[in-house]
Amino acid sequence: MALGLAFQIHAASAQSVHFDIPAQPLAPALAALASQARLQLAFAGELAQGRSAPTLQGTHDLADALRILLAGSGLQGRVQGRTLVVERVASPGAASTLPVVTVSASAQAEAATGPVTGYVARRSATAGKVDMAIMETPVSIHVVGREQIEAQGAQRIQQALRYVPGMSADIRGDISRFDQMAFRGTGWVLDTFQYLDGLRLPRGSSYLIPQIDPYFLERVEVLKGPASVVFGQAPLGGIVSLVGKRPTQERFHEVNLAVGSHSRVQTGFESGGPLGDDGTLTYRLTALARKADTSVQMTKEERIAIAPSVTWRPDADTALTLLASWQHDPTGGYYGVLPSSGTILPNPYGPIRRDFFDGSPDFNQYDRIQASAGYELSHRFASGWRLQQNMRYWHMEMDQSMAGTLRLQPDHRTLTRFATWSQERMNAVNLDTRIEGESATGPLAHRMVFGLDLQRDRWTQLQAMAGAPSLDLLNPDYTQPIPRPAANNSPDRVQRLAGLYAQDHIRWGAWGLLLGLRADHADISIDNALTRRDTRQNFTKYTGRAGLMHNFSNGVAPYASYSTSFDPAVVVNPYGDPFKPTTGRQYELGIKYQPPGTQQLYTLAAFDLTQRNVLTRDPNSSLPNAMVQTGEVNSRGVEFEAKFNLARGLNLVGGLSVLDPKITRSNGVDLNQRPIAVARTTASLWADYRLPAGVTLGGGVRHVGAAYANAANTQRIPAYTVADAMLRYELIAGTALSLNVSNLFDKTYFTCNAADFCNYGQSRTLLATLNVKW
Repeated sequence: MALGLAFQIHAASAQSVHFDIPAQPLAPALAALASQARLQLAFAGELAQGRSAPTLQGTHDLADALRILLAGSGLQGRVQGRTLVVERVASPGAASTLPVVTVSASAQAEAATGPVTGYVARRSATAGKVDMAIMETPVSIHVVGREQIEAQGAQRIQQALRYVPGMSADIRGDISRFDQMAFRGTGWVLDTFQYLDGLRLPRGSSYLIPQIDPYFLERVEVLKGPASVVFGQAPLGGIVSLVGKRPTQERFHEVNLAVGSHSRVQTGFESGGPLGDDGTLTYRLTALARKADTSVQMTKEERIAIAPSVTWRPDADTALTLLASWQHDPTGGYYGVLPSSGTILPNPYGPIRRDFFDGSPDFNQYDRIQASAGYELSHRFASGWRLQQNMRYWHMEMDQSMAGTLRLQPDHRTLTRFATWSQERMNAVNLDTRIEGESATGPLAHRMVFGLDLQRDRWTQLQAMAGAPSLDLLNPDYTQPIPRPAANNSPDRVQRLAGLYAQDHIRWGAWGLLLGLRADHADISIDNALTRRDTRQNFTKYTGRAGLMHNFSNGVAPYASYSTSFDPAVVVNPYGDPFKPTTGRQYELGIKYQPPGTQQLYTLAAFDLTQRNVLTRDPNSSLPNAMVQTGEVNSRGVEFEAKFNLARGLNLVGGLSVLDPKITRSNGVDLNQRPIAVARTTASLWADYRLPAGVTLGGGVRHVGAAYANAANTQRIPAYTVADAMLRYELIAGTALSLNVSNLFDKTYFTCNAADFCNYGQSRTLLATLNVKW
């Protein structure tokens, strides 16, 4: 049957759009089409009953897309302003008697780099470097959007991930200097791999670690399991992908002021919108200033940061976004540790005070500067293929000195301490170029990506380490002078990394197959003038991924996937040669469920991952710290996450993770034991509800099961459960006052990453924020 289309041609409908809509009932298919075309949808619900829509893949203008979806249905579509109206093909003089229901598609109108409306994200680019529907991605992805970050009052990346299952987000307790987390039972990862806008955040091999403030982010995403096929070198458990705020067509300005516990004062400012009248230029400017004490006496944290960006769209097929940032942290808060005795173990003199400082107020200091400049270039050719290039230059410098805990002496009150200072600098460039396009081979639709990822960084350090005066836990003397030790280490590291990757997302009806392959070559050199030890590492690694998924019309999508990873070692063996990279593989089975037409997403995943080439003690060497690469760690587990909007104004996030991690090969006492700091069970639940009077109430509960602080699994870290709460009141339109409370009942709990390497968890912390937007 021929289809009539009556369009009031609008710029949005005349342009080509990339559609990714599986075969399904007509109603959710139309909702997806309106979402991806950035339109609202209006139609009578009865019109879609009993009708189905075919798969719509590739780049089409709106007229062609509607012809495909509505073929044979007796329906037509027309655009009125920003609304897509679907109705019957009317006979002359006929009038419609069915009520028209307008469905807001704003919640679904989402891009992988744009805002998440509510708590349920539908699209992400983390799994494959291109914008993909999460329901068609056969891997575990968790997205925390701006709205959830603000509702939960997250001040650090790890706080934004507290309600993600399978994450050990508070692995260093109330430490704020770095974001350190662990994934899926693989143990503590000091240098958690983070990516900002698709490019790796470089770091040094010591204390030069970047930190991005959540205020500058639109999304915080977690890709569970091996990610090397997408990003190259990466730890086995997963990576954190950060999506920064970008220019917007909506003109707005925003100012907020916050005060809180520990004399915290901070202010933020945002402004964005079009530059000029034609809409080709848009901008965004975000800035933040913060100053606070910490829960540990004699320590402070400060931050000043700014991030401008501009987007130029000369035509419908081309976009260039310029991005820059500058951040200065004059002080970095507390970064010490406490012994096991007096924290997780009894001490004859009683518990160590929560605010105890194991450093020196005159010696301890930390100063970090990080800055970046780069661009994102996108161009769609007439053939439909698209070129995307991301580039970023990154600069960091850090000066720090610290006295801290080494061990507790047998008298249970005297701390043996060390003193160290370090000056570190880094310059890095990352250029990622890729092309993507669609093609077909018979009944198979392909969406292919080919790319080249180039990275180069140089990190230099001048460092010293020596002993420091001991400190009495009961009567600490902070006036003891600590002489600055002479430098004894000066590494100069240059890394050159090149990755060539290819990906094909194959669709056949409701079936989807995601295939990926990547080859990485690394050339790493470390020269050390003071130790006179130079090392070279040169290797090539191949990683891959295969995932199969089936999307049923009722919103259920089971999947299976296999993926591999590699992570270069940063230490050398007793002969001065670098160790081989650790390697990993993972099998995963899962089910995703998103009821059509709802803002709900349920994910259940079971996985089995194994890491090889793990360092373990060398039984054939007399050297005390000699290591060999014969270790292996296995982790099996099940994760469940639910994110949904039960009713208007009610958001809910819940998660559960049950792990069975084990060290399966080792020459030490940790054989067949659980990795340090890994809890078998974690669970969380958060809900908030907006009342009609402009009041929003929210709260959450987080549970972390017991873990161990030493390799032999004899020092137990107790389980803990903490509660969070929030209250928000809209004073007038655009002005709101909110209060967030973390650890509402001030539960005392600990985190440990080794024996005599423990920290208190976050105490009860209040944050009141006044936000004005116009």
